[in-house]
Amino acid sequence: MLYGYKYMQGSTMDILFIKLGALGDVINTLPLAITLRERLGARIHWLVEPLSLPLVSGHPAIGNVILFDKKNWIRALPEILGDLRSRRFDITLDLQRIIKSGLFCMASRSDRKVGFDRSRCKELTWILPFERITAGDPGDHMARQYLEFAHFLGAIPGEVRWDIPVTGKLPPGLPRDYVVLNIGATKAANRWTTEGFAALADALMQRRSVVSVLTGGPEDSDMARRIAALGHGSVFDLTGKTTIPELKEILAGSRAVVSCDTGPMHLAVALGREVVALMGPSDPRRTGPLNGRVVRLDLDCMPCNRRHCDDPRCMRGITVEMVMQELEEVL
Repeated sequence: MLYGYKYMQGSTMDILFIKLGALGDVINTLPLAITLRERLGARIHWLVEPLSLPLVSGHPAIGNVILFDKKNWIRALPEILGDLRSRRFDITLDLQRIIKSGLFCMASRSDRKVGFDRSRCKELTWILPFERITAGDPGDHMARQYLEFAHFLGAIPGEVRWDIPVTGKLPPGLPRDYVVLNIGATKAANRWTTEGFAALADALMQRRSVVSVLTGGPEDSDMARRIAALGHGSVFDLTGKTTIPELKEILAGSRAVVSCDTGPMHLAVALGREVVALMGPSDPRRTGPLNGRVVRLDLDCMPCNRRHCDDPRCMRGITVEMVMQELEEVL
């Protein structure tokens, strides 16, 4: 009630988000920023690392971005700490729940510091003297877990929205009708097979006359070349050739997106695309597409959440027909 009264009197509440890194995590936090902006009239400040900067900078719900360049952390750390100490925030939210984010939260000059409940904290951050949100389901989707902070602050969320702006400008030469095959994944155990993606590109061309656009990082370029060499379908290779803003436009212009559990999958969901997610080690209820289709096996070892696996049966066992069955329905 205090903050609602403050806003009603014409003042602006300043809330600092500490959510630093992974693309998918940052994307799933955007609905919280939108909710606090709309429900409380808050000005959102966001401490973020370079990878996710393009999605936070310029977003309509974000008022100010503070960049922490972790690659040059020796130089960047004193600057960030000085910046945090020079400002005054009403609330700081530790949404990362690791030691690094917790220390940044401690360093901020805030009337209130709020973090996850003890059971969902990592790296012993539960010992830090923050207010704690009510204990919740650690298996719920992360977007909804972040929205629990809105409930805690008295802001009732509405429909989950991301509101990521797009321009509609696509790279030159991109076909008008295409499906994105996002072949990369940060965790090796989350990757589907080269043969699977090649056969999927073939099936899309033969059955639907649809070109497959391959996306991923520079580390995925060799896999993309093997996919093109194995298949007979039409493949447009953009692995390692796109920035995050360019990838956003490519995903937004697609008819559908097939992806393993990785940041661009969440970005495609946020952009309202039809998403077919290939899930193995991770729990689709927690980190799968909030709105989308999931293709996975049902093995006793799933979900294991491993980064590496010597026998990734859960991903190898996904067949082209399983994926095409989902794609046929959305195409």
